Amino acid sequence: MSGANPVRRGKAVNHETGELVQMSFFEDDTLQRTRVRYDWTPHPGRHVNVPKVLLAKLYARDSGYTAKHRDLFFFYLAHSPDGAEPLRLTYKEIGEILGGRPATISTLLGTLHAGGLLLEAEKIGRITFYRVNPRAAFDGPAATQVEAVKDARFPVVPAPASAAQKKKEAS
Repeated sequence: MSGANPVRRGKAVNHETGELVQMSFFEDDTLQRTRVRYDWTPHPGRHVNVPKVLLAKLYARDSGYTAKHRDLFFFYLAHSPDGAEPLRLTYKEIGEILGGRPATISTLLGTLHAGGLLLEAEKIGRITFYRVNPRAAFDGPAATQVEAVKDARFPVVPAPASAAQKKKEAS
């Protein structure tokens, strides 16, 4: 190999103050890594981290989740505010957007909650607002996700049997 090593050797710590020193690894500025800003054209905006293994399990035939469950889960991913905030829409409002009855939305949400994909965030009167479980998906910085998962349970796949299914099996 010919040529000088482009890596600059230097101090990592200021011995007088004990502070870490910002190091430049390459002498040539053209070799410096530039920050890449992704262009999500034509759909710019926030993006969500979702574990691929969980998605594969949700789409498995024996997952216990139907296409309607997945649609509702992805609806929550797409419409929830940043971080661990709940989606503050009523079942009627969600039903109008997705094309379903409030009772159906309620049943589907109950299954998603029982499976740990959605967590109960708050109750106002008889209305329960859910948030996406940060272990299932998270919209926000990694440091915030680390804090958010501390009290979050693990999602369950296959889906737990609902009360209606248990009642049907018992009869």
